[in-house]
Amino acid sequence: MRLTNSFRVDRPAAEVFDAFSDIERVAACMPGARVVGRSAEDVYDGEVKVRVGPLAVAYSGKLHVLDTDREQWRLTMRAKGREQRGAGNADAYVVTRLSERDGATVVEIETDLDIRGKVAQFGRGVIAETSDGFLRTFAANLEEMLARGGVEAAEPAAAAAGAEDSAARPDATLDAWRLLIRPWLVRHAPSAVTVALSGAAAYLGARTGARHALRSGNRSGHRH
Repeated sequence: MRLTNSFRVDRPAAEVFDAFSDIERVAACMPGARVVGRSAEDVYDGEVKVRVGPLAVAYSGKLHVLDTDREQWRLTMRAKGREQRGAGNADAYVVTRLSERDGATVVEIETDLDIRGKVAQFGRGVIAETSDGFLRTFAANLEEMLARGGVEAAEPAAAAAGAEDSAARPDATLDAWRLLIRPWLVRHAPSAVTVALSGAAAYLGARTGARHALRSGNRSGHRH
């Protein structure tokens, strides 16, 4: 499936691109993700945890930076991972483009994603909305990190923020309930309530009709 996302960061494009190019530091801004090592030049070992309601899935895999084009502010990457407990896997080819507008940076991300396993059962719509929520959180974290002193001073701040977040929420996963399902319920609550009430009315109507028919039948039987 192809996913297209965009978001804005209120920092200059050159500064944002430098942050994107430093995978080990920028990973601290990604909810549920962490870099655990570097197996080769431009190849990073990592983990990401995803939670969708009661379902929690952890992936282990590699991120390969294929091309870094500073002149065009374009970054091309390939990420592949497997479920730590399961047979599912994910393979993503990602192209990130930056442009500067009014002193801020617009980030556009195109992803070709092939995913199998537990998360795939939720379908493209859920995965796309989860991706939007993930990137909104990432953008806010990145902007805060850069505002604290830029890429050079990001590591201590990210470590402190990570420690605070871990203390507040021990299972630091990408929580799709918070990022996706709860906002969906807020947006669609009126239609969901209408459907629920219609279903309840139909059910009660059917029950009332059945009871009325039963009583009528009983009265007819008594007459005979």
